[in-house]
Order: sequence, then C-alpha cells, then structure tokens
Amino acid sequence: MATVENKKGKITPADVLSGAPQWPKEQRHWEKVVGDSEIVFEDKHVVVFHDPVDDEQESQRVPGEIRCTLIVKDDAMPTLMDLGITDETLNAHILHGIQQAAYALGLQKHGFEVRSHVYPPLQHRPELTFKLRAGKPPKPGVSGDL
Repeated sequence: MATVENKKGKITPADVLSGAPQWPKEQRHWEKVVGDSEIVFEDKHVVVFHDPVDDEQESQRVPGEIRCTLIVKDDAMPTLMDLGITDETLNAHILHGIQQAAYALGLQKHGFEVRSHVYPPLQHRPELTFKLRAGKPPKPGVSGDL
C-alpha cells in the first residue's frame, strides 16, 4: 500500500487508514428520551418530537390530539428555574423551536398550549422541557387562570 505525504511531509492517520478514524458515537442524554419518536424540529440547541409518553398528571388523550415535547439539549439546564436572562441565545432557540414545530404541524391555525413542569413531583425528566398540546378543546367554564 502506497502512502501519500501531506503538504508538511508527514503521514497522517487518514493516509494509513484510507480515511479519517471513526469512533463509536456516544449517545447524548436527549437521544435516549427521543428514542424512535418522530422529530418535528431540531437544531443544535433543542429538539421537538411527538411524545408517546404522557406524564401521570396529564389527562387522557382524545382522538386527533397532538402532544409534542421540546427538550433542551444542554444538560446543564435541568429546569426552567435555571434559565436566566444571560441565556438569551438559548431562550431564543426555545421560542424558535416552539414556533417552528407549531408551523410544521399547522398548529398556528387553531391554537395550542405550551407548558413546562418545574421540579418534582411535576417534572419527571431531568431535562428542561416544554410540552406542546393541541386538538383537545378546553372544558366548558374552565379557564387556565390560577
């Protein structure tokens, strides 16, 4: 096998191996959560996917209801309470992810809700997440006010 020297006159691993070395890809924490679910939107900061898992405090799904979850990929941001004003780039990516998922699913036509569970017992995952839900009409006489 003939080797080719690069511009500096040195042989690189790519020259010897006929390509750059490849190592097994480590799975990121958010990839385990997403699993085989359909991804609606993704960038380097967030991923939005159709979430097949309902939290125990959520109501039962109705036919045609859409439930998606946005997960922040930065595992140093475990809850909404850790997100600050200095995280303006991440804040913008969260908002952008929610908007792009809504557009991709056509939710802007009929409305949808966004919510986040913070701290146990409401927060079941160790990642900062936001839930998107559409297609379920509100109960008569019930408002979202506290």
